Amino acid sequence: MKCDILICGGEVIDPSQHFRGVRDIAVVDGRIARVPESGETIEADCTLDARGLLVVPGLIDLHVHVYPHSPWGLVPDTLAAANGVTTFLDTGTAGSFSFDEFRRETIDRSRSRVLALVNLSCTGLLTGNLGELLDRRYADVEGVKRVIRQHPDVAIGVKIRASDFIIGKREDGWANLRDAIRAARESETWLMVHIGYCPMPIPELVRELAPGDCITHCFRGDSTPIIDADGRVFEAVIEAKERGVYFDVGHGMGSFCWEIAESCLAQGFEPTTISTDLHTWCINGPVWDMPTTMSKFLQLGMPLDEVIELTTLRPAEVLGRSNDLGTLREGTTADITLLEQCTGRFRLTDSLGTDRVSDTLLRAAATIRSGELLPGGGSLAGRHLADDE
Repeated sequence: MKCDILICGGEVIDPSQHFRGVRDIAVVDGRIARVPESGETIEADCTLDARGLLVVPGLIDLHVHVYPHSPWGLVPDTLAAANGVTTFLDTGTAGSFSFDEFRRETIDRSRSRVLALVNLSCTGLLTGNLGELLDRRYADVEGVKRVIRQHPDVAIGVKIRASDFIIGKREDGWANLRDAIRAARESETWLMVHIGYCPMPIPELVRELAPGDCITHCFRGDSTPIIDADGRVFEAVIEAKERGVYFDVGHGMGSFCWEIAESCLAQGFEPTTISTDLHTWCINGPVWDMPTTMSKFLQLGMPLDEVIELTTLRPAEVLGRSNDLGTLREGTTADITLLEQCTGRFRLTDSLGTDRVSDTLLRAAATIRSGELLPGGGSLAGRHLADDE
């Protein structure tokens, strides 16, 4: 057969098919055409030598800020190749007043796939230092519903940052949270809730959420964590996860603590998804990129296959798109990430400035989005293996 791209000799890990082994992958017209045994003769316009690399479904980052007109926002196409990410979920950078422009100028112009949650605040995150819902007049349930109705292919849910200096204290905080819940229910979508300095106790907050809703920053350590004073995961949090509430990492500048993550994992409480919360203030550390964030969970003892699952299949399920994303099944969209697994001594830093040393660091070697090899990053370009003669 003839194909557009042939990825040769890599170790394929596809949690959606419970598969791990050396295979080739042939891409035709933006879709995965064949996943044959390595070594089968196939003619290709472009051949990528993936020997010694991991070949996984295109990574999905369930928490980023990629609306460049916000002080938080990065440009998605400058992130994709270096991150190995083919699908970004922007989590509420734009509100109802700015979403049309966000779509026109960023989402529709990006080679990367960009989906979005709509901020309950009509202003979104257009300021970096002011709470977007301290004035209750900015809570725009009807505007959120309108945006989701007008952009159903990309506006897929609702976002609120539930910190007291953002949504207010006491009754104002609760009123804003309940407005966000109402916006999600009435738009028939789902809600992501940022936690940290919450104006309500975490157990009370999670009891308000429904299956399909999501808590992000689940391993935050310096304020209103998901564990009690004795270090135990709140029973209400465990019950919420059991009934279908998702728990996302959302590392970010202030939302990942080694000790909290370690304690939760030791108690058998694992995140649903691993994400970066990449924005302008954490892109140059401590987050850097998705592979570095994934490496932190390897350092915590999570198996590689599971780390891949929490950055491919599981976020695809949260998005309701696991029939075509987060998988390497034949016939699906050719979103593919090649990862290099480096060995050595690597310093990894959490959001509180605490370092740990890891012997493994993942790096993006190449990124393919809908059958297109993305330029502008990845270690494969400078890697030229010579066969022994």
